[in-house]
This record gives sequence, C-alpha cells and structure tokens, in this order.
Amino acid sequence: MHDLLQNHAVIRVIGTLLHITFPAIVFVISSRLTFRDIGNELRRPMTLLKTFLVAFVAVPLITAGVVKLLDVPLLVGGVMLIAAVAPGDPFDLVEARGKKGSISVAATVMSFLVLVMPLVAPLWLGVFSRWFPLHLAVSPAALFREVAPVTIGPLLAGLLLHRFLPSVTGVLQRVLEWFFRIAVITLVLIFLVPSIQAMVKFTFVSYAAIFIASSLSLCAGYCAGGSNRRDRISLGVTSGLGNLAVILLVAHVCYPGVHVLFPVFAYVIVRWAIFAFWFMLLRARLWLRGEARLKL
Repeated sequence: MHDLLQNHAVIRVIGTLLHITFPAIVFVISSRLTFRDIGNELRRPMTLLKTFLVAFVAVPLITAGVVKLLDVPLLVGGVMLIAAVAPGDPFDLVEARGKKGSISVAATVMSFLVLVMPLVAPLWLGVFSRWFPLHLAVSPAALFREVAPVTIGPLLAGLLLHRFLPSVTGVLQRVLEWFFRIAVITLVLIFLVPSIQAMVKFTFVSYAAIFIASSLSLCAGYCAGGSNRRDRISLGVTSGLGNLAVILLVAHVCYPGVHVLFPVFAYVIVRWAIFAFWFMLLRARLWLRGEARLKL
C-alpha cells in the first residue's frame, strides 16, 4: 500500500477525491443557509475582528512559541507552523455542525479567513523562515487558487441553489451527503495505516507540542466567541483548524523532494483527537450541570 501511494498517478487520483469530497459537504451544509443568515453575521464586525486577531495573530504566535520552547523536530514543527497561518479549512463547517456550533458563524468566518489568509500567511511564513531553520514561501495567488474552489465556491453555490432552486438543492443534499460518507470511509481506509505508521515516528515532544498548541488555539477562539456558546464553539473550531490543502501546497512548493503526505495526515488525526477530547470534556461538564440538552 505504501509503495502504491508513492505512485504519482495514484496521488493525483487521491488529490482529486480530496478536492471533491470536502467541497461537497461544504455545499450540503451551506445549502441549508440563506444570504440573510450570512448577512446577519456580517453585521457583527467585532466577531470578524476577534477572528482576525485570534487566527492571524494569537494562533501563529502561540504555535511558534511552543515549537521554539519545546524544540520540536523540524518536520512536525514545520507542519504545525504552516497550519497555524492557514485557517479557513472546509472541514470547519463539518466540525462546527458535529460539535453543535453555529453554522452561519462558521460559514461567515471561514469565508472571511479564506479571503484574508492569502495576504497574511506569506508574511508569517517569511517571519517563521527567519525564526526557524526553514524555508517557507508561497505566493498569495497560489494560496487563493488552492483554497477558494474548495471553500468559497461550494459555499456560494449552496446559498444560490437554496435561494433559486430549493427542490434541486434537496436532491443534491441527499446525494452529496452519501457521497461524502463513502468518500471519507474510502480515504480513511487508504490513509489510516500509513498515517498510523507516521504517528509512531512522532516523538513525545511532538505530541506534547501539538496538544499544547492546539489546545491553546482552541481556547483562544472559544474565549473570543463571546457569551453565546454556539458562537464560541464555531470560533474555536475555525481558529484552531489549519487548511489541509494549504499545508500540503506550501510543503510541496518549499520542499518538493520531501514526502509530507503521511506526516500531515498524522498531524491532522492527532489534532482532531485533541479537539474531540476537549469537546467531550465540555459536554461532560454541561451534563454534570444539567445543561447538555439546553445549551448544546
């Protein structure tokens, strides 16, 4: 299996599947929203300002500090640093829905991050290249070309079809939800074993750094969400999740001879497990207080 996944043709097929799978679920989720829902969120500029400060200031600084202080191995540290400056992942909506966050907040914030990230991320990558023995650089245009089709495109398509062709939208929702489930199971079966093999090579310091940086990033976004718990969950998720496509793009552009696919997926699995851990802890806390059904 590992040799097969080194084949360029197979990698292209998997890349195509990835670029179809997550836009599909973005469409499904966003097609349940209206332009009014998004407009209502845009009328709260403080939410976007806090999102910018958390995602593009706090999270990069937190991650850089953790990587520096713990002396994280270069490969894992590089993945962490790239992820820290690349928010706006299509999986934000999936995580927000699964963890009972506000979908309209998550959709608005994801779009905002995708539009701003190509301008801010190259600046941070240049700073990281001075702080660490890394060469990280990518053009804003390349970043936008990578993330816009899998985020803003399906988001707008879902909103438009919901507005003008609701009957067609309902059929597409059912078809694409099944496609998403089948595609995710397929991708898990493809990447699970190689990713676990990559995880085995992670040092204790690597795991500690990922846990600390992810937890602090999640906490920063959660605290910035204000008094509404659904908003706090959505901002925590969108601030703490790095864009998988951008991580792979930057790593490939900067180090074309290094195979980073499996370490990146291993990092994503560990990060997801950390988010799940904190969410279950939150649910347990609410359950003990008798608020689980009311608040989440």
